[in-house]
Amino acid sequence: MASTVNENGITWSSAASVTVSSSTVVWSDAVTLNVEDWDGSVQVNADNAGTPASGDTCDVYVAWSNGDVLGDSGDDFDTTEHAEPVGRLDTYASNTPGEDPARRTWSLKVSGKKALKIGVSCPQAGTRNIVVRARLVTHRPQ
Repeated sequence: MASTVNENGITWSSAASVTVSSSTVVWSDAVTLNVEDWDGSVQVNADNAGTPASGDTCDVYVAWSNGDVLGDSGDDFDTTEHAEPVGRLDTYASNTPGEDPARRTWSLKVSGKKALKIGVSCPQAGTRNIVVRARLVTHRPQ
């Protein structure tokens, strides 16, 4: 069976990157999934805008939507505190792992889901902003 790999740049308010400047979770724009997508992965890049220090991390989350659970005509995504933790990037080089910029790819189970948003939180970003970029890749039959 032939298949295709589909790539989508994750955007934040239509921008290719987001500068995280607080510990609050920043959510990407929604990405609609194709009903035939059965496998996926997200690659996230975190680049510390200053000289990294211990604790300069970036936590990554995914909020899923299966449609309009509230009945108000819009996609409803998982709430911030119940979003799925994906992983953590550490930009402090003295830690293992730790490097600036930090980049990692994680697998996502996209099958059976309608849409997603990627969330990032950088707890110490108030003193050193972290610029985040992400890319979603899905796999589907041709």
